[in-house]
Amino acid sequence: MPFSKVLGGSFKLLDGHQIPLFGLGTWQLESSSECVTALDAAFASGYRLFDTAKYYRNERQLGDALKTVLPKHGLRREDIFIETKANISNSSNVAGGITDMVEDSLHKLGTDYLDLVLIHYPKNWGVSDKRSANRKDRSEAFGALEALQSAGKIRSVGVSNFEASHIDQLVQDGHSKPVVNQCEFHPHLTRPDLVEYCKKNGILFQAHTPLAFHSRGLVGDPTVKELMSKYNIGFEQLMLVFPIKQGIGVVPKSSNPKRIAANIQSVNVPISSEDIERLNRLNQGRHYSDCSGWDVL
Repeated sequence: MPFSKVLGGSFKLLDGHQIPLFGLGTWQLESSSECVTALDAAFASGYRLFDTAKYYRNERQLGDALKTVLPKHGLRREDIFIETKANISNSSNVAGGITDMVEDSLHKLGTDYLDLVLIHYPKNWGVSDKRSANRKDRSEAFGALEALQSAGKIRSVGVSNFEASHIDQLVQDGHSKPVVNQCEFHPHLTRPDLVEYCKKNGILFQAHTPLAFHSRGLVGDPTVKELMSKYNIGFEQLMLVFPIKQGIGVVPKSSNPKRIAANIQSVNVPISSEDIERLNRLNQGRHYSDCSGWDVL
């Protein structure tokens, strides 16, 4: 379905599909009851995008929760957008490993198609960043996703934690451009060159770790505190309106119903472009997650 009217708006991907800009991250949602509670609150608050990953080990719980919660809110599978991530884990058979992961995700999530699948990281986590075969692995993994897309099992193909050089290599190897690149993003890590590269190439830059794990240095920054007071909002809403007002997607995680509802209301904060730029000037090039692919060959 078109997602143009969802809270927070949507983005038209390179392949023509639409994706909501604001979604619910599900990392650390582990039990079935947590998933039901979180999805119930999310649907009630206007969320339609849900982000998971094979690495999160919660796809079965999310699939079971969707069976319960979707009908409660009068929604169908086509009314929501499900994205997951597959990681390169078998360098001796990259394509087969990726295909098996996606098939397993389809089964556990209880759906016959996935809206978006991302390659979680630009290499097999078990090998060296400097391994020369990392490029070959990425190309084979992306090719496997393209084959699954042609088969109708996934609608869109993207990447996560990729640098511009990694994306350029995919195109040089004969692949289509990924439609999404999900990377860490917050005022301490604004990645201006990568964000601009993605915008120039029509790729949606989607933010993960937007709250920077509530870094003490960011929470206590004088500019952050001033803007929280100016707009009468909390730290979370300020961090979430920051990407949204720049056309960047965001998938904050939460299992707390009140926090889930408050997070998506950040899209309505009337922050000025001048104050967005003040936050951009806090950039330190500092990442707080372990997923930083800039050293990967």
